[in-house]
Amino acid sequence: MNSPLSVAVPWSLSHYLPLNGFHPLYRALFEAKPEWVRLAAWDSIELSHRLRGDQRFQHEMMAEVQRDMEAKRRCATRIEQDYFAHFWAPNLSLTRLLPGDIEFHHTAPFPSLERPFVFHCESFAPIFFPFAHQGTGSLVATDDLRSHYKAIFEHPLCLGISSHLPQTLGDISRFFGSSLIDERLFSSRIGMHVDASVSRPVTKGPLDAPLFLFINSANQNRGNFFLRGGHLALRYWQALFPEPGAGRLIMRCARPIDALLADNGVDLDWLRRHERRSIIWIEDYLSADDLDALMRTAHVFLLPSASLHSVSIMQAMNAGAVPVVTDTLGTDRYVADDVDGIVLKGVYASNWHRDEKTGVMIDRYQRNPALDDSLVQQLLSRLGELLANPDRYASVQAAARAKAAEGFSGQAFSENFWSQVQQRYQALPTSARSAIAPRRPWQEISYCLLEQSDWARVFTSPPQPVARLHTGLGQVTELGGCFIALPGNCAVDLHDWSPLAEYVDSAAPPLIFAADIKGLGGRYLGCPTSEQGGSLRRRLVSYVAECLMPYPAVYTRAARVLKVLRRVHRAVNRYLPARVARARSAVATLSADIELVIQGLKGLNIIRCGHLFYAVPQGAGEFSQARAEAGKYSLCLSGTSLKDVLRKVEALPDQGPEDIELVEQDVQGFNIIRYGRMFYAIPMNDGAFDIARVQLGQYRSLFSGETVLAVRQAIHGNVS
Repeated sequence: MNSPLSVAVPWSLSHYLPLNGFHPLYRALFEAKPEWVRLAAWDSIELSHRLRGDQRFQHEMMAEVQRDMEAKRRCATRIEQDYFAHFWAPNLSLTRLLPGDIEFHHTAPFPSLERPFVFHCESFAPIFFPFAHQGTGSLVATDDLRSHYKAIFEHPLCLGISSHLPQTLGDISRFFGSSLIDERLFSSRIGMHVDASVSRPVTKGPLDAPLFLFINSANQNRGNFFLRGGHLALRYWQALFPEPGAGRLIMRCARPIDALLADNGVDLDWLRRHERRSIIWIEDYLSADDLDALMRTAHVFLLPSASLHSVSIMQAMNAGAVPVVTDTLGTDRYVADDVDGIVLKGVYASNWHRDEKTGVMIDRYQRNPALDDSLVQQLLSRLGELLANPDRYASVQAAARAKAAEGFSGQAFSENFWSQVQQRYQALPTSARSAIAPRRPWQEISYCLLEQSDWARVFTSPPQPVARLHTGLGQVTELGGCFIALPGNCAVDLHDWSPLAEYVDSAAPPLIFAADIKGLGGRYLGCPTSEQGGSLRRRLVSYVAECLMPYPAVYTRAARVLKVLRRVHRAVNRYLPARVARARSAVATLSADIELVIQGLKGLNIIRCGHLFYAVPQGAGEFSQARAEAGKYSLCLSGTSLKDVLRKVEALPDQGPEDIELVEQDVQGFNIIRYGRMFYAIPMNDGAFDIARVQLGQYRSLFSGETVLAVRQAIHGNVS
């Protein structure tokens, strides 16, 4: 039997946006974890509530953050300085403070190096983010990169480096040339989350009216339409249907502007005739369930992409949408050509080469009209043969579903991975396995952690900011399982999305976090804004970032300049008294609002007042925060979040039949009943007392109070 293993899920995994936070590739490791694995990750909502409502917690947390920020300011090399600037020292503090025997990191490492850690990745280049990007054709400052990351992976606390792609493990070995790192490399399975792995029947329409689906990426990033091959899907569709026919092509992505489409060979006149007829654009963000439902209706999943996008391939195969992919590096781990999908040739030969200096495989994305023409012709011939033969299509579809169920089992992926991690952890010396002594009481931190039921929320939510609502006075963005209210169109830097940001940087905007829009309580309605200017700025920044992405050195310098300009802009705004006063006044007004959140839970009402939550007796009348703080309720439970108060309410003893007592009979036609800590007066002729009838308002008349005297006075004052 496996012994318990406690795993800290670092803040950088949860919220570092370019790494896609809780990436769906790793969902099975969390939702299908073995019973002996315990996970600890910060909940942005709970952390935000406690920072805002608990001054002692806030001060102690900031003391930890300041300690790390001071230490990282003294970094010796430029690459270290940039590393901590991008990953942000406060993220290191949050990682370090989490309870756990080990840390789990994915895609790019950012360990605290204060306890053992394990690292998993799919591709090689993203390991070095932000210093390297896929598709750039080279690695910059290779010697510095090797030195910095070699120190991380050779550190005594590194348990292992894992990947499900043999090519990635080979490149890691070649790049570092370290026997110590080689000993820590291990291969893993890969798989989808458990619900998706359950075999469910799929029903498709007839093949003579085929439904094709193209999506831009698993996280629905708007900026990679052409890298995913969206223009090739449109060109293929034009060759297949010069005029609108029975087939449908669903483009689940933002539509690029006409100039970019035309520049990539799309016939705009043809496109306009087909849009809303045989071509349907779905530009809004789709939930994981909606996307799965869309895949279950599609016959073919089109992915003529320049790079691997594994999650969407697995989802499509599970949903019975035959994947059509390219032979880019890593595709062979997922799709076998002409067995469970179609693999188009030419991308690997055109885009990938072995770097002479390091020996690793490097890809370079660049416009290649000849390759585009070849891929379109392959789509026509290969898909034409498949769709013309229903039996052959059914065979490929069945093989794809079988591979999804067996080869991509989330349960098998999770059990295999965590078992290997535990073996490596147990092989460490006892001294190295000892977790650092906590600097804070873990009970206090435990209130701010995700619970098992929260994993679906964070994994199915956008891993990058998606605008959900704009009122003209404030806006709501969804990110990482949270709905976030922020004032106006204020500029938001990368790290401003953290609940810590406003306490670390006075120029960061104040953010309100909730699990849904309703939970924000309308607090996005009261912050002044200039909508047009902010929207224009965001579009301009997004466009420039798109253009510079293929040039990492220029992109990095531009990002630094933008960051400086934003800080200057904020600093200037702080010295504009009128504007600042209006914003602070709006925030203060919003934080003072009162909302009834839950009624009648164990005889208590749960009230939100500003950023705090209270549970008070149901019949105590209109809520008063001053009365609550003065201790003048017969019972008052308070907390910095709804979850915090619910825990306290649930800890109260249940009020069963033995908690009901007839106190006085026939007081002007009413019986006075004690139920728990409250007293109720109900008409004598309305039958036995039932708290459910009280909560539903089903008595002809009802009086309640915290004392018998209060109820008796209410009867005498209202009944003649």
